[in-house]
Amino acid sequence: MRAFAKGSIAQAHDGTQAVEDLHKTTAAEKARQARQTASKHSLQKGGVLYASKARAMVKEKQALSEVQQILSTQRALTQLLKAEETKWQRLRKTLCKEIRKYGREKAKEKAKTFRQLEEIERAERRAEIMYSCM
Repeated sequence: MRAFAKGSIAQAHDGTQAVEDLHKTTAAEKARQARQTASKHSLQKGGVLYASKARAMVKEKQALSEVQQILSTQRALTQLLKAEETKWQRLRKTLCKEIRKYGREKAKEKAKTFRQLEEIERAERRAEIMYSCM
């Protein structure tokens, strides 16, 4: 029984070690592929390429990629700004509707109170007329 338990633990340890090694290997493969694809880019087609010109071309490409990154970030920020703007516009419209609704309700309540006061005054006048006639 001890041998079985020992063997099971050893196999579990070996399995986890194999999984870790596999992850390390795939990560190393991906890194190597990224390095290789980065170095395969051609700078110029035909003719002699001098180191100074190659460096200038690389700098130019990097500057262009930075500009493209800035532009894409700017577009994303503009979209976010528009989304926020529309969100606030919708919120403002909803708030205005609620305020108008509240105002109408208050106006109805005042009108109802005013009508009740008028009815009370009419009733008092009728009562005065009735008492004065008696």
